[in-house]
This record gives sequence, structure tokens and C-alpha cells, in this order.
Amino acid sequence: MKTLLYPLFCLFLFTLSTANAQQTTTKEPASPAPLARQFNNLKEGSNSYREGNREYKVVNVSALDAFWKSVQQTIKATEQGLIDDKKNAEGNLAKAEATIQEQQKQLAALKLENQQKEEQVQQSLHDVNSLSVLGIDMKKQFYVILTAIIILALLVMLAIKIQQYKRNNVIAVEKQNGYNAIEQELTEYKKTAREREIKIKRELQTEMNLNQELSLELEQLKRNLVK
Repeated sequence: MKTLLYPLFCLFLFTLSTANAQQTTTKEPASPAPLARQFNNLKEGSNSYREGNREYKVVNVSALDAFWKSVQQTIKATEQGLIDDKKNAEGNLAKAEATIQEQQKQLAALKLENQQKEEQVQQSLHDVNSLSVLGIDMKKQFYVILTAIIILALLVMLAIKIQQYKRNNVIAVEKQNGYNAIEQELTEYKKTAREREIKIKRELQTEMNLNQELSLELEQLKRNLVK
């Protein structure tokens, strides 16, 4: 009898440990243990006797068989629960892996979107701070400085050209005045020369007339001498 009760007690402890492990794994509220009640009922319903300093129980075989059947059913249910828990865990793991993959895809998409937005921001900043002149990309500050230098150079050149124009205008006025004076002198000279020419022609005509008269008189004298 002692040899029979000891294995049953060990099996009972194993069953309790397995049930507690299952309850801990599934995290369900604790429920009354049927095996513990059956064991207590079996223990209380058995006759006791003492041998030396030890107490022994006389167990009913049918009750012991019923208890053993309950133990087997509990073990089977526990194993099935473990199998179901394993399947559930594997299913949850597959779902978690699928969720992780989906989240990784979403993360990659977000990284790509952030990169594209960063590139757009950089391009916007570049467009704000830069401009293209004759196909050359340059900063706006440099463009403003370059434009100011060009405008200043053009103003300096314009001032030089204005000074040259004024100087040339003065020279042109002086030359025009000199030309007008020369033209006036030439006109006066031509007028004087014309008057002198007319006077000389008149004098020449007078001399020619006088010469002709002298010729006529000489011819007349010659005729008178011949007579």
C-alpha cells in the first residue's frame, strides 16, 4: 500500500505543477483544482492505520481508478491546452511577424517620403536663395553684388562718356565757330575778289575802248597822210 500511494502522490504533484504552469502561461484566473478535491476526498474516505510512527491509508480501488482516470484526462487536457497554446503562440508569432514586415514597409515608405520632402525643402531653399542667369546658377546675394558692380561700372562709364561728349561738344562748337569765321572770311574775300574782278574788267574794257579809239585815230591819220 505504501508503494502504491507514493507514485500517486508524485503524479498528483506533477499534475498540480502542470496545471499551475498552464494557468501561468494562459494568464487566466485561478479555478478550483478537481484533482485536489478528488485527492482530498480519496484521502478522507480511506481508512487509516498506523504502523510505528507513520500513518497509512487503505484506498478503494475503484475510487483510485476513478482518480487515475481523472489524472489522465487532466494530463490529456493539459497537453491539448499546451498544443493549443503553442498553435495560438505560433499564430500570434506569424501575425506579429506579418505586422513587423508591414511596419517595416511603412517605415521604409515614411523614410522615402521624408527623404523626398527633405529634397523638396532643399530645392525650395535653393530656389529661394539662388537664381539662374544665362544658364549659370548663382546665389542671390552674389547676383545682387554683381548687379550693383555692373550698374556702378555702367554709371562710371556713362559719366566718362558724358564728360567726353561735353569736351567733344566744346571742341565741335569751337571748330564750327572757326569754320563759320573762315567761311565768312572766304565770303568776304570772294566778294572783294568779285568787286576787284569787276573793276579790273571795267578798267580793261576802258583800256580796250581807248585802244580801239587810238587805233581808229591812227588809221585816220594814216589815211590823211596818204592823201
